[in-house]
Amino acid sequence: MSKRVKNLVAKELEKRLHGADSVVVVDYVGISANDANKLRSGLRQKKVRMTVVPNSQAKRALKTAGMQTADSLFVGTNALVYGGESIVDLVKELVNSKKEIEKLVIKGSVVEGQFLDAPATEALAKMPNKRELQGMIVGQILGPGRKLAGQIVGPGSNIGGIIKAVIEKREKETPAAA
Repeated sequence: MSKRVKNLVAKELEKRLHGADSVVVVDYVGISANDANKLRSGLRQKKVRMTVVPNSQAKRALKTAGMQTADSLFVGTNALVYGGESIVDLVKELVNSKKEIEKLVIKGSVVEGQFLDAPATEALAKMPNKRELQGMIVGQILGPGRKLAGQIVGPGSNIGGIIKAVIEKREKETPAAA
């Protein structure tokens, strides 16, 4: 490939990675065409892209995108997987696909500028995603308010219940005057 073509490919990859803060590097060698299509369509549904690129151009594009590159990942044939709502969702999808496609190998990732090796990358699949974390935080924020509201309403409710019981008792004791 000529230098001009390499530069064009690298520029295109830089455009694709623009705005991405995380990327996963996978080795896809030995995956059948059917499995590759199945993997790509599954990723596409999650708004995730998988791009096969030469190692030198991948390093350059990651460096330009502001991501630390891990040279140890770029040996052999690789694909960059990026996009989606969060890196956790992306890794979860890859780990699920890895169960069905035995030859799919997650080599590692660059997450918000930090290099993660393969085991650390796969551990991301066990973490809660962005929406789950937001739900947990909202629950933590609402918990004390809910408890306080219950403590404020509780005594009033008890008093109201006692008054109602006394009224019902008095109504039963004295017949209504006609």
